Amino acid sequence: MKGSNVLKKLWLLSNLLLLPLAAGSDLTNYLSREKNLIFDYQEEANRLESAVLRKSWISPVMLSYGESRSDQPWGEEARDSTFSVGINQPIFKSGGIYYAVKFANAQEGATAAQIRLQRRQMITQAIEVLFDLRKNRLQQRQLRLKIRNDEIDIRRKREQYDAGVIDSSFLNQAILQRNQDRTSLLVLQLAEKNLRNAFSLLSDKNPDGLRLPHLRLISRRRYRQNNLELEAQRLQLAGSEYNSKMTWSKYLPTLSVNANYYDTDSNRPLIGVHDDYYRYGFQISMPLSVNAPQDIEAGRVRYLQQAVQLQDMRKSVASEYKLVLDTLAIIDKKIALARSDEKLYRSLLRSTREQAQAGQKTQLDVETMRNAMEMAKLDAKVYGVEKQIELLKLYGKIHE
Repeated sequence: MKGSNVLKKLWLLSNLLLLPLAAGSDLTNYLSREKNLIFDYQEEANRLESAVLRKSWISPVMLSYGESRSDQPWGEEARDSTFSVGINQPIFKSGGIYYAVKFANAQEGATAAQIRLQRRQMITQAIEVLFDLRKNRLQQRQLRLKIRNDEIDIRRKREQYDAGVIDSSFLNQAILQRNQDRTSLLVLQLAEKNLRNAFSLLSDKNPDGLRLPHLRLISRRRYRQNNLELEAQRLQLAGSEYNSKMTWSKYLPTLSVNANYYDTDSNRPLIGVHDDYYRYGFQISMPLSVNAPQDIEAGRVRYLQQAVQLQDMRKSVASEYKLVLDTLAIIDKKIALARSDEKLYRSLLRSTREQAQAGQKTQLDVETMRNAMEMAKLDAKVYGVEKQIELLKLYGKIHE
C-alpha cells in the first residue's frame, strides 16, 4: 500500500510538471499534405535563394572558346582556335562584401519568419473553423430545445384559444415564433455545411474525429517577444541597414584581382610566339557618379522608413493584445450571466417539479423549465468557444 501511495504521488507530480508544457504547446497542424508541402517548398526555395545571394559577390570563372577560318591569297586556308579561362574577382569593396553577406542573412530570416507566419495563420484558420463547427452544433442544440418549447407554447395557446381565454393573435404569434426558430435552425445547418467545406479546403482530416486544443491566455511579454510579424519586421530593418551600407560602399574604392589563361592553336604558327600564355594583375577602381549622394540618401531614407514601421507595428501588437483582453473580459461577463441564468432556472425547475407533484403544475411546465435551463447551460458553452476563438488570434501570430 505504501508503494502504491508513492507511485500515486509521483504520478500527480509528473502531471503538475507537464501542465505548463501542455498549456504552451504548439497548435496541432491540421493542414493537408498539399498545404504543408507548399510551405515546405517555400522554405526550401528561400534557403537556396539566400545561399545564392550570400555568394553573389563571387565572380564567375569565364570559359571561352573560339574558332575562325579564312582563305589566304596564296591558296592555303588559315585555321585559328583559342581557348581561354579568366576571372576578375573583387576582394575588397570597402565593406560591401561583408554587408552583402549580412544582408542576405537578414533577408533569409525575414522571409522565413513570413513563411512561418503564413503557415501558422493557415493552421489557425483551420482550427478556427473547427471551433466554429463546435459553436454551430451547440447553437443547433439550443434551437432544438427552443423549438420544443415553442411547440409546448403553441399547445398551451391552442387550448386557451379553444377555451375562449385568448384570441387568435396570441396563437398566431406563437406559431410565427416556432417557424422563425425552425428557419434559424435551417440557416445553422447550411452554415455547418459551409464550414465543413471550408475545412476540407484546408485539411484532409475528418473534423468530427479531431480534438480541439484548450488555449490559455499568454502573457503580454511572450506575445511581444515571439510575435512573428515583429520578428520579420526587425529582420527587414536590419536588412535595410545593411543594404544602405552596401549602397554607400558602391562609391568607395574596390580592389580586384584578375587572371587569364589563353591556349591558341593555328595551322600557321609564328616563330618565337607561344601557343599558350597567361596574364594576371590587380585593379583599383572607384566610380565617380553624380547620382551617388541621392542614391546613398535614398538608402538611408528606406532604413528610416523601416525603423518607423517597426515602431508602428509594436504599437499595433500592443493594441491587438489589449483588444483581446477587453474582449475576453466581456465574454467572461457573458459566461457569468449564462451561469447565473442556469442557476436560476435550476431553482425554478426544482420548484416546478414540486408543484407538479402537488398537481399545481403539469409535466409540460417541467419540460419547459428543463429546456430553458439546458439552453442557459449551452449559452455558457457557446461563450466558452467564443473565448477560445479570441485566444486563437494571439496564438496565430507567435512561434513556439
